[in-house]
Amino acid sequence: MILTNLTEIELINGIFSIFFAIISIVVGVKIVSKHFKYKEKTFLFVGLTWIGLVSMWYASSISVIMILSTGKGISDKLYMFIGNGLLSVTAFIWMIAFTKLFPLKHKKNILLISGIYFGLFEFFFIYYLFTDPSVLGEVLGPVDAVYSPLVTVFHISLILLIIVSGTIIGMISLKSTDQEIKLKGKFLIIAAYSFAIGAAFEVISHLSLIILIIGRLILISSAITFYCGWFLPNWIKKAFIKEV
Repeated sequence: MILTNLTEIELINGIFSIFFAIISIVVGVKIVSKHFKYKEKTFLFVGLTWIGLVSMWYASSISVIMILSTGKGISDKLYMFIGNGLLSVTAFIWMIAFTKLFPLKHKKNILLISGIYFGLFEFFFIYYLFTDPSVLGEVLGPVDAVYSPLVTVFHISLILLIIVSGTIIGMISLKSTDQEIKLKGKFLIIAAYSFAIGAAFEVISHLSLIILIIGRLILISSAITFYCGWFLPNWIKKAFIKEV
């Protein structure tokens, strides 16, 4: 992929991708840092989940940075791998975190079934990436790709997983008598749905610059609210909890 010029929408797309990627990495690292402070692995898994979940935007970020610095973007295979290659691993890490948060009756079975599902996707993705990438989709430019039904269904399943699990965690938190836990639950629910909405905007972002910007702003808000849901800052407490 040799490109020396970027269209306006490609450049803005890339800039917002970089911005979102940086914020997400900072959020993920901050949550992971709580693991080292409190010796609680859940924070490690949750932080790694958010870092890995936004990998699709790492691909466009790296591609644009390479084009602006060298005039040459990354290969289509590398683009697809960066954007999707570790999503199944990320999803399984999230399932580990989710099952650690609650004493589920069938924890082992849930992890086994999800592990098989994510493992199968990873196998087929890597296999076709090196044998016939067209089965996975097509990279249309430095910041965009169209994915096949196989990958699209997997993406949808991830979004549904985020919505369902985020809602469950949030609703359970809302039942707590602790005001801080309740507030965290609200932020986690907002984060789950805003990420899903932002991802939906991503699908149609090529139609309009306004749609692209709105979608990215929603995604950025999802990262911030996710951070608040796990790492409630004092100024947020003071703003939303009268007792603080």
